[in-house]
Amino acid sequence: MTLGIAKKLSVFFFLFILIFFSTVADLFIKVRDMSRTSDRIVSVNTEIGALSKNLKDSLIDMDANFKKFRLLKKETYFDYFETARTAYNKDLNRIIHLSRSGGSSANAEGEAAAWLKIRDDYKDLAGFKAGEPTAIPDGAWASDERLALWMDALKEAGRTNREAVEAALIRMNAQSRQVMRNGIIGFGISILVGALGVIFISRSVLSPLHRLKKGLNQVSNDNYAHVLPVTSGDEFGELAAAFNRMNRQLKADEGLRSDFIATLSHEIRTPLSSIRESVNMIGEEVLGPVNDRQKKFLKIAGDETLRITYLLNHLLDTSVLAAGAEKADPVPLDPEQLVKDTVQGLAAPAAAKQIEIHRHPARGLPRVMGEAKEIRQVLVNLIGNALKFSPENSRVDIRMSDEKDRVRFSISDRGPGIPEEKQALIFKKYYRDESVRKHLDGVGLGLSIARQIVRAHGGEINLKNNKDGGCTFFFTLPVEK
Repeated sequence: MTLGIAKKLSVFFFLFILIFFSTVADLFIKVRDMSRTSDRIVSVNTEIGALSKNLKDSLIDMDANFKKFRLLKKETYFDYFETARTAYNKDLNRIIHLSRSGGSSANAEGEAAAWLKIRDDYKDLAGFKAGEPTAIPDGAWASDERLALWMDALKEAGRTNREAVEAALIRMNAQSRQVMRNGIIGFGISILVGALGVIFISRSVLSPLHRLKKGLNQVSNDNYAHVLPVTSGDEFGELAAAFNRMNRQLKADEGLRSDFIATLSHEIRTPLSSIRESVNMIGEEVLGPVNDRQKKFLKIAGDETLRITYLLNHLLDTSVLAAGAEKADPVPLDPEQLVKDTVQGLAAPAAAKQIEIHRHPARGLPRVMGEAKEIRQVLVNLIGNALKFSPENSRVDIRMSDEKDRVRFSISDRGPGIPEEKQALIFKKYYRDESVRKHLDGVGLGLSIARQIVRAHGGEINLKNNKDGGCTFFFTLPVEK
């Protein structure tokens, strides 16, 4: 079963959320436990420590006031004795309650039991009822040995309480280290999952999108032979398969269109040649004399048939290139001589508009590989366009440069330039801008033919607008190895 992109992203998102929230939940639980332990230390064990000190003070006060009472026989000291004993009982009961409610030790009942034993020993050894001085027996209310035992018991209970605090602090320290360790591990796993997610998105989403973008660019350049690899069964795999089907259909349609144009051109050119020859024979008075008015219209008919023949030849050239007809093997060519021959052939239209064709010198250029007739056709199309769109009394510049394993040809004019939004369409078959359709001849095949020839020779062709007006067409050809 192949998972779609949406399901893959859902699984990744679920794993990321699960790991992230598990880490956060563990941190929250550990911090909560640490907070509770801290609260117990502050509110419980600290109070127990203070109360245990009060117990010692109360015992000392009880013993001192009882001895004064026995010696001086003043009930005031007995009242002091009772006050100290009441405070002792109150503090001891408070300690027992705090111990039972939850000390920092793991066994709160064990802590409370120690304090209960102290209370029971005190009750057993008191030997008289509170508030009845006449019932007090002769002698000390408690022997020095008993007092020492009680003090030792209080000291031991206090030590136990301190140990409980220390144990809680150690436990808090261990929990804090565990929190830090778990946090680092959790966030490390989250980062790892995030990195894997980025890799997944890059390979499963961005890479197919990049391939699709490249394929669409190829289609926009009339390259219908480009095939996208179908590497998965998800939505992008289906999209790539649909793109390939579309490309095959476009290629088939383009082949049918080229065959139709080629067939139609052939069918039209034969009778057109007969018409042109007939018009020429009449104009040359082979069939009899003609007057000046008749010659004028015969010349117009001859010029129009010649123009139609020129357009049909362009259509045939395009069909032959699209069909991939076999070409002669490329041979080494001198780029300077190619440009020189082409410029000489265009001298007449340049002179008609008083446009200077300036060839910038470029010494030491390597020879290029190509078929001379076709490379001249590219130069004729590009320089002819420059002459067509340049104003009168201007200049067309031709430059050549060596770019490692290629030679670059550049043709710059002084025309109106080409808007950026239309530059992607300029090499399309039959494309002609609205601004030139009414006053310039052509069917929009010159640049398309030039691009097909350059690409067939392993080069690239493009254009750019000049900063000072006009535009520059440039193409490259591989050099002789």
